[in-house]
Amino acid sequence: MIGFTERWLNRIDWALARFAAAVILATMVMMVCDVLGRYLFSHPLPWVYDVVSIYVMNMVLYFMASEVLRTQSHIELDVEVRLLPPRAWSVLQAIAWLAVAAVLALTTWIVCGSMLESWGKREVHPGLYDWPVWLEKAIVACGLALLTVRILVRCARFVQQGLDASIFNADESAAARVLEAH
Repeated sequence: MIGFTERWLNRIDWALARFAAAVILATMVMMVCDVLGRYLFSHPLPWVYDVVSIYVMNMVLYFMASEVLRTQSHIELDVEVRLLPPRAWSVLQAIAWLAVAAVLALTTWIVCGSMLESWGKREVHPGLYDWPVWLEKAIVACGLALLTVRILVRCARFVQQGLDASIFNADESAAARVLEAH
């Protein structure tokens, strides 16, 4: 079951990472067109700033969070705790990850509730165009939910592998390749 969940999570992460990359490229094109329109033709694209600040920034941040954790592409501080036995350090890491997952799950729940409320009220961002608020919150909720599932799968793998803390520090893409080989 853990392997099945990891494979699906990896596929979702892969797709969202490619989507986020495409969004970044599209954003660059939109911004170049906006700048050219503004300074060469005196006709900027008034919606570009809103799209980038409301949706694109959230997509890039939240859609990539689980993939970044999986590939360990994030900034990481490596702390050696020599006073604790390795088994105790492993258990403390698992407890910390579970605490993070609990906070993220609660945050996801709250954002989902807020998203549904925004949907029901048909909230929009004020401005020249009516940009729906629920979509922005859905992006955040999706990214947080994926990250929460990724952390819980890591914790399950930790228990499955006999409390081996290397699961918290190893690149999961290597673990996924091992799983696919079997």
